[in-house]
Amino acid sequence: MRNSTYSALFQTIAGRNNLIRHRADSPRFARIIVSVDPLQRQVDLLEMQETLLGRYLKPGAGEQVLVLESLQTQYRDNNGDNYQRTARGAFFLLEQKTKGGDAWALLDRTEENGEQVLAAARKQYEDQVKVRWPVGSIVADAVGPIGDNWYGTRFDFEIISPANAGLTYNPAAFSG
Repeated sequence: MRNSTYSALFQTIAGRNNLIRHRADSPRFARIIVSVDPLQRQVDLLEMQETLLGRYLKPGAGEQVLVLESLQTQYRDNNGDNYQRTARGAFFLLEQKTKGGDAWALLDRTEENGEQVLAAARKQYEDQVKVRWPVGSIVADAVGPIGDNWYGTRFDFEIISPANAGLTYNPAAFSG
């Protein structure tokens, strides 16, 4: 799975989810690019900053926000004829705590809704037997406070898919 496909999947889910309801005029979805390169270790938070940080939610859309982290991909080989791509994805599901609100209740709500978001993503691929979203790779972790009193749950997961076609030499991709 490529980052553009992954992003489109979660943006669509964010638009359909009743507690998120992402819309162009009232955004509830943002992406962050994270580099795991040990030399650069950079995070691009621009889209998240423009969508979420320093702002209060406009009425009319959902009360939660989905922040999607870019994929990190590892390639694997069975020492034979099968290459696999293991993509590690993550998202934060956040809700803004109001004055006097209960942060622990927000953690429960975002964890429950995050499970629904992951279930919706996995459902999109249930008939593609070569693309797997192993449940054993899912990790949920409480986060907060972030920025203006945002609390929520971070979900980490893996998507395993074939890599044979992508790693097959294509002479047309090169000149000379």
